[in-house]
Amino acid sequence: MIKFYMPDGHLEKKTTELFEKAGFEVTVSDRDYNPKIDDPGILLKRIRPQDFPFVLATGKGDMAITGSDIIEEFRLGYPRMRGNIEELLNLGFGKTRLCAAVSEDVMPDVTSIEDFAKKMKGKKAVVATEYPNITASYLKKKKINAVIRQPAGKTEAWLTPPIPEADMIIETTETGRTLKENRCRILDTVMEATARLICNTKSLEDPEKEKKIGELIMLFKGVLKSKGKVNVYMNVLKEENLKEVLKVINDYVERPTITDLKGGGHDIFIIIDEKNLRHILPEVKKKGASSIAVTNTRMVI
Repeated sequence: MIKFYMPDGHLEKKTTELFEKAGFEVTVSDRDYNPKIDDPGILLKRIRPQDFPFVLATGKGDMAITGSDIIEEFRLGYPRMRGNIEELLNLGFGKTRLCAAVSEDVMPDVTSIEDFAKKMKGKKAVVATEYPNITASYLKKKKINAVIRQPAGKTEAWLTPPIPEADMIIETTETGRTLKENRCRILDTVMEATARLICNTKSLEDPEKEKKIGELIMLFKGVLKSKGKVNVYMNVLKEENLKEVLKVINDYVERPTITDLKGGGHDIFIIIDEKNLRHILPEVKKKGASSIAVTNTRMVI
């Protein structure tokens, strides 16, 4: 059995969808730390994704899905343990930015990180963030002298005027909307992040676990590869139309699947980008294709 950490928060829904598209049935309850999955070879545990690199590195689990910003924060904070985890897949979803921001009301004249550095010259800035190690590295590069504090609550609250607790925050955002609503001005993007599939490197040394991990990687890759793809089925009943239909199809697909129909004619199956449907369907119809059906592509392996 492998122990797989599922994230809560903004990555939870996409992670559940990933498992379901890969063929698993997952049931998540708000109060349950162990979601149910219809595979006896997988034990799910749900805690905060910020803890996943650490718990994997200490051997408490086998696999997890977390953000690349969280992985980087762990690697900087625990350099001796960084080799205990391995990044397996960039899943692409859960895109966020780690941004440096100040209060528009308190620092109306500061519009860039360079402005902030000038304003704080000769002073020690207070910077609030949930990513102290990434922040320390970033501020060092920008030559900003600062005290870094990891707040217990909402980071953006530390910029609320008239007397904010921090001069600047470094905070994650998906759209920037929450920061804007709190009158926080983004000065710079520290890093961009996406969800990653990671594992404990020692789990790969166990033959049974390595086999299961490999299967999950294959299935997840299949789901990712199917993004934006659709299945198209069509019949070409007249032999003289086949060549013209294939001319259209070959602009989008190298090797369509062609099956002879009982009684004459052919069945054609292709997988194409959904955005190309509007180009290909009218043309194949015009060239003699019939009974055209389109379905979603769940997985491409």
